[in-house]
Amino acid sequence: MRRSLTTAMLTFTLLFGSGAKATTHTVKPGDDLVGVLKQLAAGDEVIVQPGTYQTSGFLEVTWKGTAQQPIVIRAATGGRPTIKGIPSENVINIYGSFFTFKGFEITGGSHGLRLGDVDHATFEDLLIQGNGDVGLSCNMPGKLCDALTIRKCEIHKTGGMGEGMYLGCNNAGCVFRNSVVEQNYVHDLGGAQGDGIEIKTGSYGNIVRDNVIVNANYPAITLYGFAAGAGKKDNIVERNLIWGTVDNGIQVVGQIIVRNNIIVNAGANGIHSKASQGHDPHHVTIVNNTVYGAGNACLKTNNWSGQQSQLAANNALYCPGKKAMDITGGAPAATFAKNVVLGSVNISSGTITGASVAADLGNPAQKVFYPPAGSKLVDAAEAKHAPADDFDGTPRPAQNVDVGAYERTGAAPKWTITFGFKGSAPPPQPDAGPGPADAAPIGDSGPAGDGPAARSDAAASDAGVTDSGGTSVDGPSGDRSISSSSDDDGCSCRVGTPPRAGSLSPLLLLLLLAIRRRRS
Repeated sequence: MRRSLTTAMLTFTLLFGSGAKATTHTVKPGDDLVGVLKQLAAGDEVIVQPGTYQTSGFLEVTWKGTAQQPIVIRAATGGRPTIKGIPSENVINIYGSFFTFKGFEITGGSHGLRLGDVDHATFEDLLIQGNGDVGLSCNMPGKLCDALTIRKCEIHKTGGMGEGMYLGCNNAGCVFRNSVVEQNYVHDLGGAQGDGIEIKTGSYGNIVRDNVIVNANYPAITLYGFAAGAGKKDNIVERNLIWGTVDNGIQVVGQIIVRNNIIVNAGANGIHSKASQGHDPHHVTIVNNTVYGAGNACLKTNNWSGQQSQLAANNALYCPGKKAMDITGGAPAATFAKNVVLGSVNISSGTITGASVAADLGNPAQKVFYPPAGSKLVDAAEAKHAPADDFDGTPRPAQNVDVGAYERTGAAPKWTITFGFKGSAPPPQPDAGPGPADAAPIGDSGPAGDGPAARSDAAASDAGVTDSGGTSVDGPSGDRSISSSSDDDGCSCRVGTPPRAGSLSPLLLLLLLAIRRRRS
């Protein structure tokens, strides 16, 4: 009896497989893209032709791929399809594992993309613009974003609270961890806040690198602290270009490495480390950054007194007429070494006075911060504190290392600074499927819908105090898109995902009936 049952099940598996066969879907304008996105299984691929695909309202999907059978949703060669939402809803709420979402424009909704429980996923070459609130978020209370890659996405024209990326929740109410945010272009943000890339309290093991962030209203990059624990790595912020923030350029707490960044014309401070949401600034490494121009200070710290493992070394801090270094309250346990400065300082050691902006940095008016021959930055660094490479990814030598974000190896840097993607534009999409159909007209992509809500932790340009987290205010009643991008508790969103609809195949039903007859 048992042998016959096992033989029957093995025969069924060999004949019909143990799961659904992966499917390739080619979608063109007029097809039901939303219906396809809701019914994907492991191994499926969706290739979307250029055109505009309008959602009818609330759209939530779960893409459950596997490491062996990832799901791919991508644009076809030859253009960028547009997925357009409605102002009162997010364009797409996404759950899932092991998938890639690539090559689309996301516009017309509240949040562009809002992530729930998502892991091992890639978001690449997306244009997210003209939405009523944050561009891309992972801030559903109680949810986890783990092992994500957000790469080569352009985000601008935000509204509401206006963050480009809002990742994690206040007071660790949700967590963004072990992820890479790289080579994005985030610029000209709107809304009440307009942070560039904000990674919230409790988030750890993240790398934010090679991004270009221009004209943010609040800090361009913000990271907070996290509770210590096994396997939790410090966050890293490296090789980013930040230009023209109204607030701080880079704002951090602790458990962080900040290296090889270029920060220009920050309205408040170029780099600011301070306590926030119950976490103090310990284990802070700030090395080989170039900061030019700031409303207050090139480098400012609060709450470093009484903390351990703080290092500020090899930074080029050029804020003539302002403060080069403002270490508020002192930092007796910190290490300061070989920071080249123009502007006032309030520490007694660890600095070298620069010659002039032109002599040491080159020509900032032409976006040039590469040290010319004879610069006081050249060969002036403390080698043991220097990173392995520089802003351009050029390896640094073992000795005779330069101060600042660049290692001078010739007359010019590898990448000429421009407002766009660092290095080059995103690569073309790989070809798969039929040639592109005629693109449907792209509709109005202006921001709409949700009004602003109160910020739950103000950036406070130069308050010099620990912010407390505050309280947040829900958005419009019944709006399932967001309560606000910074409201992490009390959101009225739909955060649950219904199970995927399915039914037993006739063959499987017959097999089960046969087994039942044998047992009876």
